[in-house]
Amino acid sequence: MAACFPDAFVDLLSEKCPPDSVHTLVIWTKNPANLFFYKKLASKLHEYDQLFVHLTVTGMGGSEFEPNVPAQNTIMRMLPELTKLVGSPDRIRFRFDPIVHFFKPDRTEYTNLHWFEKLAPVVAGEGIRNISTSWISPYKKVTNRLKRLGITIKELTSDEFMNDLDYLNNVVRQNELTLHFCSMEHLPRSRCIDGAMLNNLHPLGYQCSVRKAKGQRTSCGCTESLDIGWYFKCPHGCVYCYANPALNT
Repeated sequence: MAACFPDAFVDLLSEKCPPDSVHTLVIWTKNPANLFFYKKLASKLHEYDQLFVHLTVTGMGGSEFEPNVPAQNTIMRMLPELTKLVGSPDRIRFRFDPIVHFFKPDRTEYTNLHWFEKLAPVVAGEGIRNISTSWISPYKKVTNRLKRLGITIKELTSDEFMNDLDYLNNVVRQNELTLHFCSMEHLPRSRCIDGAMLNNLHPLGYQCSVRKAKGQRTSCGCTESLDIGWYFKCPHGCVYCYANPALNT
């Protein structure tokens, strides 16, 4: 919504989320530019008491896997402006999500994992302390789409998965970051929408619900919220996306 449909985003906020009824406006995006450069949206956002942004950078921007997403260097240069917008790096969750391991059409292996150690120091340097991640989920519609493109998801062995996990943990320790796993079975449950945290961060001390959201996966710890803009046809074209209806046929 923020990156591709800013006018519709403003309309939805005006219709469904008047500022006096919103504790925190939480925004997920792979390209935050419109949050501060698109005047209509930027003006609307300033009406809310608290903004919290989940910024996703996978290292695949501009590649065959995320063809219409800006390259990671472009997005990372926006971190200071994004921090200024939300008022504190504590109101930004950096998402290195998903981690992928693919076999490409020529059967060579591809992973974006190595980008983590390049991005983590930049994140830490901005004062952001929390990073979320998960591994690609092999939903049937995703695997079918990838198959048509000649791409196969590599099924990791237990040892390979643990190697990934050890690598991630080493990088976050070196950069004094905290790693959260988004809806990953057998790993600690986390909250992308964390009512208790948002209460602590609220500039006016207002309190929101901390009840668990209904209808989420058992490994999801999110607290309840109102979701708007769900299933817009995103033009970013990420080939692994499980949510975009434009890619499901």
